[in-house]
Amino acid sequence: MILRGKILYRGEILEAGIEFDERILRVSKELSGKAVRGIILPAAIDVHVHFRDFREKHKETIESGSLSALHGGICLAIDQPNCKPAITDEEAYFERVKKAEKKSHVDYALNLGLTEENSGKIEGIISKICERGYFLPAIGEVFLQHDSMQVSYDTLEKVKDVYRLSLHAEDAELIACNEVPNFKCRPPEAEIEAVKKCVKIGSFHFCHVSTIDALNVIAATDSSSEVTPHHLLLSTEDSERLNGFVNVNPPLRSKENVLAMLENIDLADVIASDHAPHTPEEKKDGMSGFPGVETLYPLMLNLVRKGAIGLKTVVERLSTNPALIFSLRGYGGIEVGNYANLAVFDFSKVEKIKAEKLHSLAGWTPYEGFEAVFPTNVFIRGVEAISDGEVLVEPGFGEVLRSKN
Repeated sequence: MILRGKILYRGEILEAGIEFDERILRVSKELSGKAVRGIILPAAIDVHVHFRDFREKHKETIESGSLSALHGGICLAIDQPNCKPAITDEEAYFERVKKAEKKSHVDYALNLGLTEENSGKIEGIISKICERGYFLPAIGEVFLQHDSMQVSYDTLEKVKDVYRLSLHAEDAELIACNEVPNFKCRPPEAEIEAVKKCVKIGSFHFCHVSTIDALNVIAATDSSSEVTPHHLLLSTEDSERLNGFVNVNPPLRSKENVLAMLENIDLADVIASDHAPHTPEEKKDGMSGFPGVETLYPLMLNLVRKGAIGLKTVVERLSTNPALIFSLRGYGGIEVGNYANLAVFDFSKVEKIKAEKLHSLAGWTPYEGFEAVFPTNVFIRGVEAISDGEVLVEPGFGEVLRSKN
């Protein structure tokens, strides 16, 4: 197939054609093909989702979460292990990826959980996963405090060189509670101090960094950082509007901090959703987490449309950098040899986000009424998966990443 139109290619917007089958074959100004309205961008990689399922299938499943991802222009989602049951051994890992092979609409990879209990066996578990041929993006998200999933700094020191580690950095000793609103008892210092301690231990990938101070600390090291739309767009001032649904970990921060995060987005390596769906009833009980995989790319592109952030900056952090940091071969930018993972966006088609139009089972969104630019077409590995809102693939179309990818 050949598409022709505006293409973001190596940081520049070109009027050109892109020829592909499963992979990209050519990008050339001389190619003619099917005309595209809008701009052809790399489909995004969301490196941080919680697709729930198993005992939490009432609020999300791999099938519904990946469908939501597909509608948002995501080609690959990396699922986190703190589901129920948690993914802390090879048996649970294999059970979950087998389910993804049958149910995911987009390509899928799964991280492995780390606990005090499995830390001494983690190398053996990794070996068994790799022997089965699955690609393991990272260990994590690793919690420095989170019920049975927490690990100590001493344990982190012991396993720091075993594999790539992805950390949720909040210091347990500085967290007083998780009541609504939790930003009153999970202070910025909990994140800042945890990050300072961790970077002295080693190099890590830091999930959902929420403070400008922590972002600055990480940027001065060999570690990588990830930020989320909710920490770039929402603040403690949204608490009343969210009407009790405000809790997320790390919590929302001050408006001043949000503006500083957005102004210094170049310090961050990755933008990810931290898609963490809960039902409205669970949110009323104070559960922490926001759904967001479907709105990740559309919200960021609306910021591009408004001139608040550069297109190249967004694409690097949603596609190029995730592929590099997590060694995702064949994924990333529009390059010959990469998979033809493409999303077409028409910036003249601006929509207001409505929960009733989204595909997560959560049934609500913290971005109700926000403007966004959703994709008109999505291609995964050269196959058109979305066309003008119509889904053209079945559950199980998405591939679970193997070590050969």
